[in-house]
Amino acid sequence: MYVLEIALLIVICIVLSSMAYLFGLLNFGGSVAALVISLILGFQGGILWIFLLLIFLASSFLATRYKFNYKEERGLQEGERGERGALNVLANGFVPVFVALLHGTENSFGLLGIGFLGRSVAVFLFVTAVASAASDTLASEMGMLSDKAYLITNLKRVTPGTNGGISVYGQLWAFVSSAYTFLVAYVVFSIFEGSVLPISWVAIGVVLGFVSCQFDSVLGATLERKKIIGKSAVNVIAISTTVLISWVVIWLIG
Repeated sequence: MYVLEIALLIVICIVLSSMAYLFGLLNFGGSVAALVISLILGFQGGILWIFLLLIFLASSFLATRYKFNYKEERGLQEGERGERGALNVLANGFVPVFVALLHGTENSFGLLGIGFLGRSVAVFLFVTAVASAASDTLASEMGMLSDKAYLITNLKRVTPGTNGGISVYGQLWAFVSSAYTFLVAYVVFSIFEGSVLPISWVAIGVVLGFVSCQFDSVLGATLERKKIIGKSAVNVIAISTTVLISWVVIWLIG
């Protein structure tokens, strides 16, 4: 890679992470974590991976800020003003980074040069991870606005915002966010890289992104409610399990 391209990528990552901090999407620790993650994704996957990460951050922030005063009154807000911290960023970014580190082809800078995953598989697994994170985030942020919420394990009424609680409104946003993530990815990669994402994989990814949100809720209703694991661990487990399943599924269908 040329020095100018490397410098440009670094500048883009610094600018985006700084903007996320200045606009209140992330606190200082979160912006530093986002900078590290975006640099790894950029070097291993390319600028399009950073673009999708930015879309996720923006949509998450908008969902967080939607009716924020109402959430704040009920004590359900994220951070002080909706900002995310380093732990949240790392929990949602761990799996995408892991996928990126296994990748390294002609479309990336190949930071480590592993090249274990081919381009199509790497892109698919990365988008699945982002869709899973987006599905859970929007389901939580929008679902807590519902009047009726039910514990996913037994469907008993619970207070909106309860760990493992689901609602019709939240489920709708869980599916929409997964579908939206894959739709944007499909269009962007089709324009700039051709047929990287087969349409059948896109359909599979949309479904699995939505399923990941349900798995997250089950973990929240069981292990997190019992304080065996925290929210960040729930996110990592749900996303990594979904990505592993998606990898197996596309391997089986060839």
